[in-house]
Amino acid sequence: MRRSLALAILFASASSAAHAASLDVTASYKMKAASYSNLHYDTNDRNNHSFITNDARLGIAVRRIPLETRGGEDTTMDLGIVLRSLGVSGSTSSVASPFDRVASYYPNADLTPFIENAYLKVHRLWGYPWEATFGRQSYRLGGGLLLDDDGAGLTGASARGELPWWNMKVEGFIFNDRNPLHASAPNSLDLAGVSVDLPGEGVWQLNQLIERDRAQQTVYGCSYTGNPQANGCLVSKAVRSFTGLRYQISYGPMVFDGEAAMQKGYATPTGPNPAGNHITYNGNAQVVRMKWKQSLWKTGQGIARMSVARGTGDDPGTATTDEAFFPSRGHRHNGLERTGFGELFAATAYDAFGGNFSTTTKSGLRNGASGLVVVGAGYTPPAYKGVTLDIDFFLYQAERISSGSRTLGTEWDLRLRYPIRDQLQLAATMAYFRAGKFTDPGRSVARKYAFEASGRF
Repeated sequence: MRRSLALAILFASASSAAHAASLDVTASYKMKAASYSNLHYDTNDRNNHSFITNDARLGIAVRRIPLETRGGEDTTMDLGIVLRSLGVSGSTSSVASPFDRVASYYPNADLTPFIENAYLKVHRLWGYPWEATFGRQSYRLGGGLLLDDDGAGLTGASARGELPWWNMKVEGFIFNDRNPLHASAPNSLDLAGVSVDLPGEGVWQLNQLIERDRAQQTVYGCSYTGNPQANGCLVSKAVRSFTGLRYQISYGPMVFDGEAAMQKGYATPTGPNPAGNHITYNGNAQVVRMKWKQSLWKTGQGIARMSVARGTGDDPGTATTDEAFFPSRGHRHNGLERTGFGELFAATAYDAFGGNFSTTTKSGLRNGASGLVVVGAGYTPPAYKGVTLDIDFFLYQAERISSGSRTLGTEWDLRLRYPIRDQLQLAATMAYFRAGKFTDPGRSVARKYAFEASGRF
């Protein structure tokens, strides 16, 4: 009798613990047919591409596994894994330039599944309002100007919690990865930082990121006596520090998101040392996005938006200082295509599909250009029978150039979207890019056409 009673109590306890946890299964798939023309912005070497990309995810997570109770609060744990598969089919059997640069950010790009996430997350660690995540995880710092895993995942640890003053929140992280801009070994990239949120009339966020990069690489625009490199300085180690400030506010129909950052640091040359025995980094960048929602008579709500982005370029007059703002893992990719300001040129504050995809520049811009300035404006009229039209215009300029016009080009984007609830979306995109005189003196035209279908649950 006593043994049966003990077994019944044990079974009831196990059942209660099992019911406290939950199993989540998520899946998503996106197919995109895209056609690009004149990606080199050169009528003699147009570099056209047409292909179909596949982007699939499968995630399994066990959530709220009970661990212990402290101070009347339960400490729980989540265990999760997400598999992702990226690949391309069409006119090429492998990912061709310039998309090979994008593919290098991911462990695989041949439809072989890779582990995007494999983590354990602890809620209310030690009974305090803290949340810690260990393992391979998705992570974005601020708005992504400084750091974003872009769906590849980052391995390490992060923790987020509340502070006892002014509703402040603090977050810290440390990750180890590789620099995707440099394929050859040795290649090790350590990322560490902290973020502090101060809510008020809007939210202020202070971000700090430190990169310790051990990949052998070239600092472009660098030169000194005895340096054997023609296009820059070869370095074996770089330490870069980024300090950023972000402000977000939603006030009635207006939404504002602004972020600014400074870059400092140094790099160690592999050859004869310059004066000071190192090469220094000194750059900055700013990104502002604004959106205004306005109800229109009888037709619904329209949305107007503006965006401005700027990243400093390298000053050729400073032989051992690199002023080009360039974080190694800033947000710039979405699957096997770039994402940024513009569907085709896809600019960030520091790089773009600029017509030069060789190893002579990190930014992708033509030789002689460094840093970017982007101004954009767009409008989304009220939806018609569930179909939404987005219209956007962008002007691109180089922050620094060797000579001549600074204009890199202009772009018009049209996008039709048809969402069905939150699970299915059909979209068609057209982008028209007119090269500026610096990009192509003949001012040639590049185009992009795309159709995509995406679903998730």
